[in-house]
Amino acid sequence: MDVVVSRAPGSQTVWNLTDRLGRRVGQIIRPKGDIIAAADSAPDGPLARIAAAQPSLDAAMDEEAKHLKGACQFSSEQEE
Repeated sequence: MDVVVSRAPGSQTVWNLTDRLGRRVGQIIRPKGDIIAAADSAPDGPLARIAAAQPSLDAAMDEEAKHLKGACQFSSEQEE
């Protein structure tokens, strides 16, 4: 599954994660490190067994791509 990363409206510390169809996958929350928060907390959800704490935004994106077996890219509508 490919994931698009875009800054949450009005926030400098939260990034929204959506699939290519616009469905919410989760968020990356940056103020306390880079924490991946899954939108679906069910045991079979897409990010259910991912390591939540990551050392950087890039590391979080790499972990998501690896876990979901797809690409994880910034939205083309904004800059990092």
